[in-house]
Parts: sequence; structure tokens; C-alpha cells
Amino acid sequence: MEKKLTNINDGIFRSINGNSDEMIGVGRCMKAGFPCSRADVTNSRYDAIIDVGNNKLLRIQIKGTSGGSVNFTGGGRSGKQISRDVAQRTYKYTREDCDIILVVDGRNGDCYIIPIDDTKKMGTSKSLSKLEKYRENWDILKKLSSI
Repeated sequence: MEKKLTNINDGIFRSINGNSDEMIGVGRCMKAGFPCSRADVTNSRYDAIIDVGNNKLLRIQIKGTSGGSVNFTGGGRSGKQISRDVAQRTYKYTREDCDIILVVDGRNGDCYIIPIDDTKKMGTSKSLSKLEKYRENWDILKKLSSI
């Protein structure tokens, strides 16, 4: 699904592609029956809020991938506009940041719904093939509404 068809600058394309992953993730949540809205704060620690029922809202960090693995970190930006001389700002997401990592597979649009607590034992990245139990498992959101 991810394919640059124009001569747009690579850095701009990465930003557009990330925004489209967020839109796909929010849309897929809504198509699963959960009201969901994007957060308008750029570079916040979560990208969307989802209403899972029972007066419960969850913060979602949406991660797009087209390489077969997902990274559970934030704060790392690359490109010509970012100084390489500053200290590393990358951090692994925790419950302080979000409640769910929603991975959008850019190759086919599949979504992986991963509770943030489950990522504690996963390191900073994981192959999608090792996350099969989360693929299209929207029941995870229904279960979280009762916690």
C-alpha cells in the first residue's frame, strides 16, 4: 500500500505517510464500531482517543510499518532538519504515554491492537509475525472497556 508515486521530497513523504497511517488507524477503529478521534497535538505521546464503552476512553499511539516489524519507541526523528549533535531523545512507550499501541501494516492495512502493558516484555521492537495474536483482534478493546 505504501508507495511514493510522485517526486515529493522524501522527508515530506515520510510525514505524509505517517499521517496517513494515523488516519487509517482511526478509520479502522471506527469501522470496528468504536468512536475514535485523532489528537490534534503534533508529536504528543498518543495520536488518538478511542471510546471503548462503559464511559472509558483510551489513548492510542499509532505506529505504521511496511517493513514487517514495529518499533515501540518515540522521540526519535531523522532527516536533514534534525541536529545529530543533540542527545538521544528516544524512549520506549509506557502506560504514562498511552494505553494501546495500534500498528497499521502499510503493506495490507491490517491492524495490530497491542495493550501497552503487553509491550513491557517485548523490548523496543518486534516482528509482526510474532504479534499474530494481536492482528485484527478488536476484542482486546472490548475487554479493556471492563477493566
